[in-house]
Amino acid sequence: MATTLLPVDPAASPQRATRLLTISANLLPEEVVRARQIGRIRIWVIVFVLLVAAACGGWVAYANNRKQQADRELTEATTQVLALQRDQRKYADVVKVRSDTELLRKQLKSVMAKDLDWGTLLTLLRTTGEPEKITVTGVNGKLTTASDAAEATGALPSTSKSGSIGQIVVTGTGPDKKAVAAYVDLLAQKPTLANPYVTNVAATEEGNVTFSLTVDITQKALCGRFGEPCKPSGGK
Repeated sequence: MATTLLPVDPAASPQRATRLLTISANLLPEEVVRARQIGRIRIWVIVFVLLVAAACGGWVAYANNRKQQADRELTEATTQVLALQRDQRKYADVVKVRSDTELLRKQLKSVMAKDLDWGTLLTLLRTTGEPEKITVTGVNGKLTTASDAAEATGALPSTSKSGSIGQIVVTGTGPDKKAVAAYVDLLAQKPTLANPYVTNVAATEEGNVTFSLTVDITQKALCGRFGEPCKPSGGK
């Protein structure tokens, strides 16, 4: 018996014979595909709605909690106010005294608006003349009234930017006229004084001179317990 060998066809090798074809096809109807897509969209919409509802519910719960806490705090504050008002009635007399004292202080401040520290002003007049060996022997001062202000309408302008509230007549002694003139210049430099003017100078048998002068008191000299505090330096 004879055997015939046939050549192996390279196109039909075992590897090629067992290879799977890569051809694929989607056989689902279009209506089924769309139905599945709509179902997935519905699921996401439901999830989103549930998340929004949960967030709104949480915010409402938080707002209610804050409101309840605020109501509790308001109740506690109201209770404290009522308790303090009850306690205040026990000290009504003390509160009335404090109110009356404050009212009196305001009234005194208004009445004593033109209070003047004469002691500080007199000390200023004496100490200002010490460098020139001026001795103040007499001081006569008064504050300006409404009638005095009307009469002074035609007076010379003041050497101070602060208004005049009164006038002082100063009498004293000095070594010579030059010392008196220097004393006048020093007085003109004081903010509480203005317009110093010598009215009389006369020589004495002892070789010195006597003098008298007038000087205005300015607004800066006003001070006292119920107004501006007085300054030791005379208003500097």
